[in-house]
Amino acid sequence: MCGRLNVSESSYIQALIKDLGMPTFPQFEPRWNVTPGTLINVITQKQTTAVRWGINFNGFSHPNSRASTIIKRPDLQDCLARYKCLVPVNGFYEWPDTKRYPQWRGRDTRFHISTPKGAMFLAAFTKPTDVGWQANIITTDPTKDIAEFHHRSPVILNPSQAKEWLQHSDPRPLLDLCQPYTGELKLYECSSFVDDARHEGEQCLAPAGQYADQISLI
Repeated sequence: MCGRLNVSESSYIQALIKDLGMPTFPQFEPRWNVTPGTLINVITQKQTTAVRWGINFNGFSHPNSRASTIIKRPDLQDCLARYKCLVPVNGFYEWPDTKRYPQWRGRDTRFHISTPKGAMFLAAFTKPTDVGWQANIITTDPTKDIAEFHHRSPVILNPSQAKEWLQHSDPRPLLDLCQPYTGELKLYECSSFVDDARHEGEQCLAPAGQYADQISLI
């Protein structure tokens, strides 16, 4: 899936954007626990801007759209073709899907996932609405590592794929890019401090077991 983001280390993200040949973001306040419904920075063909994470469909806000769903829906294909964008992040968090992976039941576990460079591009698209621009991160089949605990993963694009992503105006080649990531990922079990959407700070990235005494106090 993709329910929380880590956008805390500006220098890593700036370096990734610079490699893309795009204007870098202004320095931003670090955010270790970015939740749906809040503003996220995105990169379009023309600019970098902030939009609200989550698109309202039939009265419900959804943070993600599956690539397999976009293929079946012309309205989403139109949004993808016209308003594709990139979401630069340092990493994202994922919780095991215990319904599909019963071996994780009873285990208090969540993972932080990043790349060796400490930053990555996630494939996404935006949509204009009456209350402003909203965005969805696209998900696809999981990578080999993520498949150990979840059946979906955000679409992670390497820098060359990211450049190609912004150039296409046809949904078909864009959907062709929505494949499981084949590069190296860094995964580790992180602290349950991140579970609460109100929590912020480096504690969110701490290894599992740390800051447990703070969780009930904040």
